[in-house]
Amino acid sequence: MKVLVACEESQTVCKAFRARGHEAYSCDIQEPSGGHPEWHILGDAIEALRGGIVKTMDLQLHEVGRWDLAICHPPCTRLCNSGQRWLYFGDDEYRKRKHHEQLEGVVFFMQMFQANADRIAVENPSGIMSTLFRKPDCIYNPYDFKGETETKKTCLWL
Repeated sequence: MKVLVACEESQTVCKAFRARGHEAYSCDIQEPSGGHPEWHILGDAIEALRGGIVKTMDLQLHEVGRWDLAICHPPCTRLCNSGQRWLYFGDDEYRKRKHHEQLEGVVFFMQMFQANADRIAVENPSGIMSTLFRKPDCIYNPYDFKGETETKKTCLWL
């Protein structure tokens, strides 16, 4: 299976898929901390989600065509519930900038669903996308999994 994990610099998910024999790639605007630049697409996740030919950090080209699976982790700073309060503080210029950042976040989130992929999963904490887009298909709490201490609700749109 050809898998793209968008907005993942850690390569944790990518490595898990690779360990199971899948052709998986991570993509982020940051260099990977996971130790496998040969599996990392450095750059725009939206471009990588289009599929076709992708270039990894080792400068190799890979013909992926259409992705079998895209797992996307768009930034949640302006989308999650905990960040909404910052839209109402500060002077007019500050609030305008924060609202613009939120709009950019919404557009980026929605672009994930236009991926050239058979299956798409977009992950984000609970927030405004449940209202602006639709309710998530799945909500879980990382605390429910062994070894996790995080207690925020996390949503998946499939």
